[in-house]
Amino acid sequence: MKPLFEHVLVKQGDDHRRCVLREGGMSILQRAVHNSSSGAEILTDPPTDNDILERVRGLASRLRRENGFLPEDIDFTVPIGWEERIGHLDDQPIRRLIVFLRSTGCDWVEKTGGCTMCGFYCATARGREISAEEYIAQFEHVMDAVDLEDYPVISIYNDGNIFNEREMPVAAIEKICSYINGYENIKKVVVESRIDYSPDEHVAKMKKALNGRQLEVAFGFESADTRVMNLCINKGFSANNFDHFHSRMQGMGVLTKPLLLVKPPFLTEAEAVDDILRTVSYCVSRGIDYVDLEVTTVEKHTVVHELWKNDLYRPPWLWSLIDLLQKCQERFGDRAHVYVSPWTYSVESLDWARNCGRCDAEIIRAIEHYNRHFDLAVFEGLDCS
Repeated sequence: MKPLFEHVLVKQGDDHRRCVLREGGMSILQRAVHNSSSGAEILTDPPTDNDILERVRGLASRLRRENGFLPEDIDFTVPIGWEERIGHLDDQPIRRLIVFLRSTGCDWVEKTGGCTMCGFYCATARGREISAEEYIAQFEHVMDAVDLEDYPVISIYNDGNIFNEREMPVAAIEKICSYINGYENIKKVVVESRIDYSPDEHVAKMKKALNGRQLEVAFGFESADTRVMNLCINKGFSANNFDHFHSRMQGMGVLTKPLLLVKPPFLTEAEAVDDILRTVSYCVSRGIDYVDLEVTTVEKHTVVHELWKNDLYRPPWLWSLIDLLQKCQERFGDRAHVYVSPWTYSVESLDWARNCGRCDAEIIRAIEHYNRHFDLAVFEGLDCS
C-alpha cells in the first residue's frame, strides 16, 4: 500500500505543520517554515516516522491536558449507561445489551495521549482509580434496571482495557461474570481490551465464573497497515502483535473480534476504503470471519477534533460505507461478515458519517437492517435526489 495523504495544516501556536502528498509514500505533520518575502511556506525535508509519531503524541497529550477537570458530582457506583444493539449468536440476529461502565480511564491515554480519534477518556474518572466494589455496584445498578434474561449476549465495556488490572481489577470482572452466570438465557459475554496486556489471569477467572458460556474479546485492530495504525491512529502495536494475541486467545478457547476504523485522520476517502479492504483480507487470512467497522466520529479533545475544527477532517460519507460493504461481499463472500457498529458511544459526537442530509436517515435505517442478516439487497434503490 502506498498511502497518499490529504493536504492538511495543523497550527500549534506559531508552529505550522503540514501533511503533504508524496508520491510513493507519506509525509505527515511536516514542519513548515514561513518565507517572509513571499508569504509562502517552504517545507523542510520530510521527517522520519519517529518524528511524526512524536508530534502526533505531543498534540494528543496537549489536548488531553486541556480537557478540563473531573466533575465533582459523579457517582462512581452508577454506570455511564447501557443500550440495546443487534448482535449475532449461531449466525442468527439477537438482542445484545451494551453496558458502558464508568472506569478509571485508559492507561494508553495517560502514557501517550491516546488514539487520535478516541474521546472516551472524557467519560472516565480520568485516572482516579475505580475500586472493584464500585465497578460491581455499577453492574448491580444495571441488574436492577434491566431484565438481563432478555439478552442472549452482553457486552461489558469500560472505555479502556478489561485486561489491565489498574483499569479493571480482576476481582470486579470475576464478580460481574458470576452474576451473569445466574442468568440462564445469557450465552455469550463480550469484553474489550488492547492486545498488549497479559490476559491470562482475567480470562481464567472469567471463564470459570461464566461456567461454559462463550467469552469474546473485542479489540481495536483498526488497520493491518502498521504506518496507518501508528502514525494516523497512535495505536502503538503492529499486525504481528495481533497475530500473537489472536493465537493466544484461540489457545485459551476465547473468541476474538477485531474492530476496524473507517477513515482515520490523514487518509482520503478512497485510501480509507482501500485500507479497510486490505485489513478485512488480513483478518480473513487468519480465519476470522466476523469484524466490526467502527466509523470515525468527531469527539472532543482529540487530534481528529482539532483537524475537524480547522476544516481538515470530514467523517466518511455514508455512500462510502455502502461501497465498502459491497466490495467486501464481492471479494470475500461468506468468509467475512462485516458489521457496521452504530456510531453512538459513551461520549458526545460532534460530527459523524453523513451525506448531504437529504438521504442520511434512509441510509442509516438501511444499514441497521443490513446488520441483521448482512444482506446487501437493503441498499438497492437508495437514491439522493
